[in-house]
Amino acid sequence: MAEKTRPERMRPEDYAAGDSPMRRRVTYVRKEIVSKGVGFGSALAIAISFTAHKSIFWAIIHGFFSWAYVIYYALTR
Repeated sequence: MAEKTRPERMRPEDYAAGDSPMRRRVTYVRKEIVSKGVGFGSALAIAISFTAHKSIFWAIIHGFFSWAYVIYYALTR
C-alpha cells in the first residue's frame, strides 16, 4: 500500500508578487510557543527576589529584568 504524503505548506514569502494563498488554495500554519503571559525567567526572578528581599516592589523590578537578575543572583550568592 502506498504511503500518503502531505503537500508541503508554503510560507507567504514563497508566493510570487501579487499572488495570494487564497488564489492557490493553500494554507500555512504558524506555531507560537509563548504568545502572552509571564515567561519562565520572569517567574523565576520574581520567586528568587521575593524570597531574598521579602518585597513585592523589588520582585516586580527583578521580574522585569528576568534572566539578567537570575544570573546576577547566581553569581553573587
